[in-house]
Amino acid sequence: MLGSLISKDIKLVRLLAILVLAVLAWAFLDPVPGLSIKAFHMLIIFIASMTGIMLEVCPAVTFLLLMMLFANLTGTIEAKDGFSGFCNIVPWLLFLVLSLTTAITKTTLGMRLAYIFMKYFGRGITGLSYSIILTEFFVAPVLPSNTARAASVGYPLVTSLSKYISTHVENISEKSIGSYLSLLYSSSNAICSATFLTAMISNAIIIEVMTNSGINTTWLSWTGYAIIPAILLLLIMPFAIRLFSNPQIKDLGNLRATAAKNCKNLGSLTTNEKFIIATFGIMLVMWILSDQIGIPVFVTTLMGVCVFLLFGILDIKDMLSNRSTFNSVIMLGILISFVNCLSSLGVISWFTNIIGSLISGFDSKIAFLALSVIYFFTHYFFTGEGSRIIALYAAFLATGLALDIDKIAVAMTLAVFSSMSSVLTNYSGPVAITMSSAGFVSPKKWSFCGFILSLLIMTVWLSYIFIFGV
Repeated sequence: MLGSLISKDIKLVRLLAILVLAVLAWAFLDPVPGLSIKAFHMLIIFIASMTGIMLEVCPAVTFLLLMMLFANLTGTIEAKDGFSGFCNIVPWLLFLVLSLTTAITKTTLGMRLAYIFMKYFGRGITGLSYSIILTEFFVAPVLPSNTARAASVGYPLVTSLSKYISTHVENISEKSIGSYLSLLYSSSNAICSATFLTAMISNAIIIEVMTNSGINTTWLSWTGYAIIPAILLLLIMPFAIRLFSNPQIKDLGNLRATAAKNCKNLGSLTTNEKFIIATFGIMLVMWILSDQIGIPVFVTTLMGVCVFLLFGILDIKDMLSNRSTFNSVIMLGILISFVNCLSSLGVISWFTNIIGSLISGFDSKIAFLALSVIYFFTHYFFTGEGSRIIALYAAFLATGLALDIDKIAVAMTLAVFSSMSSVLTNYSGPVAITMSSAGFVSPKKWSFCGFILSLLIMTVWLSYIFIFGV
């Protein structure tokens, strides 16, 4: 009877298991050395929260609100502290960015760009690969949601290309070419999300942590630091993925002609699309020159939303009725609140001291290497970039700074690894989940390929950092 009353979105057994384990830990475990009772209890709540999100026991916002209620009822935190994250600018920047994303995804701009690249480079599998990479590379800086890019550009592009190629090229199955293209797009998305400050909304969280740590980073300095190893990785990626997912295609038939035809069928740019391109062009320049012109990224983003609202590109009803946007904002606000509480109670500094003590005896370069690799592989335990950044970025950055590692090197390495590590599995983030939903790549194959790609990514990035100095 009870099961029929509970929402179908709730996995009751998992939910009860996490809650029971949290209560038992709360009641019977003594605080670990270095933490107060209240700090230890907050750590239990945070671990339970992250576990619930990773195991998808129920909608993330529902579970976080339950944990927030538990924290308040037990007196671990006060109500005002529990919602302190909403005083932070990041959740509201997320709201504005996702609203802007809606304006782009309602158009054919992403697909139009892909067809243009395929028209000129789609003769063979290598040219097709770089067409997809170039599409992602040029869309990423102005579409600040890697998830939206995957949903509006990556997924339809991969599925339609897989179907077309398997139909028009002999001895090529849809699953074979789809497997290759899925892995290629997902890895390209992860690399491009790390290359541009505005390519992933979670990068805004990183910037705030950097600023609080005394590290000033602009759009231009971020991209300038990441662009060379990112381009190297994007150039290598098609050949690396073909080592374990090779569709064995030499000739793609009439793909170039088909791309040209599809591009022509889309017709000329509409007035709205021209307006969107012009507006985002201006915004991109303002993002890049934010320090020079004295207009913060948030204000520029707000300007774009206001312009789109005034000219009818965006509808306020669409903004306010977008459930996924508000879920993301509420989830991010609560997670930031939890991290604020962990920090104020001394849990972050305690964790930093533990990591630091483990690697403090090593040379600074070895310590930097260990810290970076550990951070990269922690993504195995998270299902999204944002939650991992909120949980661990500040702590790992503080550890690196305490070990006297070059502050820019450690801050940027942890920053780019925050998104590049999403190549690891088919559940590493919304992009991987979206692309794997096409069914072309098995979880086992994705994990194997992801591990090999992760070694390649770390090798290229860390070699670049060591060559030019840590």
